[in-house]
Amino acid sequence: MRRIFLLLFPFAISALEVQPWFGDVYEFHLLSLYDYSRFNRVQNGKPQLTKPFNSNVLYFGLDFSVSPQWSIDTDIQFADTTQQSFNFRSVALQARYLWLDDIVGDRVSLATGGSCRFTNTDSLRDVSCPYHANADFEANISIGKEFDVSDDWRFRVWGYGAVGHANRGSPWVRGIASVETNIDDQHKLAIYASGINGYGGHRTVNVDHFNGYAKIRQKSIDLGFRYGYKVGVWGTVRFEYVRRVLAKSCPQNVNSFIFSYLFPFSF
Repeated sequence: MRRIFLLLFPFAISALEVQPWFGDVYEFHLLSLYDYSRFNRVQNGKPQLTKPFNSNVLYFGLDFSVSPQWSIDTDIQFADTTQQSFNFRSVALQARYLWLDDIVGDRVSLATGGSCRFTNTDSLRDVSCPYHANADFEANISIGKEFDVSDDWRFRVWGYGAVGHANRGSPWVRGIASVETNIDDQHKLAIYASGINGYGGHRTVNVDHFNGYAKIRQKSIDLGFRYGYKVGVWGTVRFEYVRRVLAKSCPQNVNSFIFSYLFPFSF
């Protein structure tokens, strides 16, 4: 039973898993997530925004562990923003391999993987869309360590890193670092930092003729707080707040409020 409640929680940029722990074998995990974000300015944006920009994004993610070492997950997103009315945004697929597992006695957990994401052209014209081009590809690695009390983990720390390239433009790197606590295997809290650094040649963001971040030298750091509550066998509900503390050539001072529900099931 312990692995069920280890299940990973993805971050707002996508509903793909990022933590170095997998769920139970042959069990599905369905994530439903709503993300509301608001900002007033795009750093290095021309022309500058004349009114607040609002973004509403729905994520649906499905994770499945085919073995103790292999995990496959996918997500689909829909967005309704100041720039575009409700529409399909993107879809992604990821496969990961667990090399080390501290739950079964290894010193740390270590996973690597790769993902591909396809984003529609209308969404790429939206400056709030974080993706780079119509096809984004990433290779990733995550490492973490749990500190146990009896059969449950009490604290854990983990980090995630990825390098990516799209079907055009320049590469990027991104990362996440997180500290989490588990209280009575029912309340879960986390604080984390996530960031991305793009290596495009353009520093100016043309807001009116935007076409993804593939060619933009963007940089951002977000700080987040997350609280999750386990509802018995019915899964976990979660609230999350994220604040952008550093922005270069992208939306700045972004406030995000995220609500999600994770439901495990099997056939």
